[in-house]
Amino acid sequence: MKLKNKYTLSELASKYECDYQGNKDTIIESISSITNPDKNSIVFFIDKKKSSFVENEKISCLLTTSSFLSLTDKPSILSDNPLFVFSRILTDNCSYKFDDGEFIDTKKYTNFADSAYISKKSFISKNVEIGKNTIIYSGVSIYDNVKIGDNVIIHSGAVIGSDGFGLVKDNTGTWTKIPQIGSVFIGDNVEIGANTTIDRGSIDSTIIEQNVKIDNLVHIAHNVHIKENTAIAACVGIAGSTIIGKDCTIGGGSGINGHIEIGDNIHIHGMAMVTKTLTEPGHYASGTTIETAETWRKNQARFKMLDTTLKKLTRDIGE
Repeated sequence: MKLKNKYTLSELASKYECDYQGNKDTIIESISSITNPDKNSIVFFIDKKKSSFVENEKISCLLTTSSFLSLTDKPSILSDNPLFVFSRILTDNCSYKFDDGEFIDTKKYTNFADSAYISKKSFISKNVEIGKNTIIYSGVSIYDNVKIGDNVIIHSGAVIGSDGFGLVKDNTGTWTKIPQIGSVFIGDNVEIGANTTIDRGSIDSTIIEQNVKIDNLVHIAHNVHIKENTAIAACVGIAGSTIIGKDCTIGGGSGINGHIEIGDNIHIHGMAMVTKTLTEPGHYASGTTIETAETWRKNQARFKMLDTTLKKLTRDIGE
């Protein structure tokens, strides 16, 4: 992608408050991937496996950390967080345009901010509040009594405020629906991925605090509370009334039980199953890594014998 302006190495480094190595007059006029660079590109480089791409003559400059300087003498802009700088350069040079066909004239609605972009192909029910600069793509469904903050992005197919899965058996043992009369509150700067569902609370609200980032195909059940700056990858399922703390990450495909609490700064690896409250910050994982089917079958058979074997071993030691 072409940059809006042409820069020298020193100019671009100064603009983003970074150090640099190499000829300060090196010209940079585009930003590219390392595997498919345009002429005079800056590229993000922090993977030694891609060192073979670095010497491509189209690459003018690397965006990297000082720890990678021993691998190349290519002109470089240096940062402790090069991916963030890369993101800033992209943001400053791309011209975003909401292009989703026709959208609602928000000036006709007192509960929608004038600056919100809402596709006419979305479904917005009554008593919904939508904040400034919020973008709602086609195919989004938002039920009653949902409040959405500023600078929120909701991608196609998302459903916000649908009924929670509240059921009870009657005297005959037949499942009966428990009315779900709560709401959903979504804070500022939240992003919600395609086909993600967020259920309304049973009585109180399901709460998504500011700057939470939710990927595609995530299910958030009734009365879940997700605190600020937490990121959730695709295909996660979170059962009802669970509280997730600040600055957490939840890996793709994870399942989280209901009525538990996950503290701040907890990082759950992909495909994990969380069945109990976690309070200590750190990284958590469960499940087994991939192996051949033959080996897995043998290990699974032995795993089934683990309890019996342990009891026998304990008994033999006791004797």
